[in-house]
Amino acid sequence: MAPSRSFELSDEAVQAILDRGRSLASAVELPAVDGPPPGIAEMVALFHSAHPTESLRAAAIARRGAGTHELETFSPLYLTNTCDSECRMCGMRRDNDRLLRDTATPAETAAQLRILKRRGVLAVGLLTGEYREETRRWSTALAREALGEALALEFRHVLVNVGSLGDDELAELLQAVPRDGDGRVTPKVTLCTFQETYDRRAYRKFMGTNPDNPRADFDRRLTNLDRAADAGMRVVNPGVLLGLSAHLDFELAALALHVQHLLGRGLEVYVSVPRLRQASGAANERGVSDDEFVRLLAILALGLPAAKVVVTTRESAAVQRRVLPLIKVLSAGSSAVAPYTADGARFPLEASQFEVIDQRPIEEILAEYLRQGVRFENFEPVSA
Repeated sequence: MAPSRSFELSDEAVQAILDRGRSLASAVELPAVDGPPPGIAEMVALFHSAHPTESLRAAAIARRGAGTHELETFSPLYLTNTCDSECRMCGMRRDNDRLLRDTATPAETAAQLRILKRRGVLAVGLLTGEYREETRRWSTALAREALGEALALEFRHVLVNVGSLGDDELAELLQAVPRDGDGRVTPKVTLCTFQETYDRRAYRKFMGTNPDNPRADFDRRLTNLDRAADAGMRVVNPGVLLGLSAHLDFELAALALHVQHLLGRGLEVYVSVPRLRQASGAANERGVSDDEFVRLLAILALGLPAAKVVVTTRESAAVQRRVLPLIKVLSAGSSAVAPYTADGARFPLEASQFEVIDQRPIEEILAEYLRQGVRFENFEPVSA
């Protein structure tokens, strides 16, 4: 496979889109049910328009039609809460002495995967921290072994969130994964790399500028999903941590540009837009209101219908209910290391990356929507 051109983000180009969108805000109409999706400038216009958020939500639901009852799910599984990065908002950051550190053994990871599968969860997200070059081989091996175990257990979708990787590290991560004749990986394996913020000033504020900090290189992180595509991955997951930048319209436009680039490469694209939450050793403010959050999700649903927007149980049950018709993936679970039991999970903030608000068992969360006729791909309820 010949590598394609990597994504480049021009602040000037984004600003031109914002200027155009703001100029259209007073006249932009709600998209028709059977019309084309709005362009990025029109998405910005809708964000700034006088249309009530509920009107945008209703328009997005109408366009999705029966798709509002067809969702995917997966549960996160943290392999470790160690990390070499220094992100100010994250409980796992290297210099957070208040976090209780833990790393699952291979046997513990395998046991956790078997627990999830017995509970009917057939898609899993594997997570680690992000590491300096000298420790990245260790973390890549940790993820590679867990990925192999999940595939051996026949999980239908495995998401991997391990930070930015070089070409050789991606090859190591995927070395035992079967390939199709075109060189792409056969099973559904997704690389997740959240830019966190596309606002370079906010990025420097929260991720720092120390060259030893593996998260500090904005452009290296920005191109990680292109390297994944070049390495043969078919599915990728960009994302924004809402609340780092005050300029939500900038985040919206930049994220949309990134998603369009990835779709143009023939990739299947998931999109994560978690909100900033409390974390061990970090005095985080949530920053983005419920109304802004729902408004953003409605506009993403209208403008990027091919992208699969992910919402997690960082959100309360009330917010989940409000946004469920707008999204395509609901992820339930804990952000602690190896937290799952036969019928529940641990949620210790002092050992977790961030606060999980909805701590109900996975089955209880999904069952609420199953009773309403929602169908969840990658979840098979277990009979009592």
